[in-house]
Amino acid sequence: MLDTSVLIGTIPTAVIDGIDEYGASFIVRAELLRGRERFARTAGHEHAARVRTQLVEALDAIPGFWTPFDDAAADAYATLAARPETAVRSKDALIAAQAVARGVPLLTADRGFTRFIGLDVEFI
Repeated sequence: MLDTSVLIGTIPTAVIDGIDEYGASFIVRAELLRGRERFARTAGHEHAARVRTQLVEALDAIPGFWTPFDDAAADAYATLAARPETAVRSKDALIAAQAVARGVPLLTADRGFTRFIGLDVEFI
């Protein structure tokens, strides 16, 4: 699974080349759209807002790319977020929970994901 940090800025060539093999949480989609809204409201960042829109539209076109948050992810989230040191960043815990529930690694640039016990993290 891809974390938001992989999809903002310059996306690694390996990810672009193999995008059909990846997926991401609907939480990541929400974070991307939140960033788009913030760019759209900031003078001089209109281009960044358009680029973010194009990215989300391109990923929307990939069948099954966005992973729904289901009961298995909810169970994993309950375990991950119950630890005091992880509860502060609940969006990260939601994303981590989906990767844990599916038994797949999370590809990220955010070293903060190492705090989630049981999450297989791969760094770009």
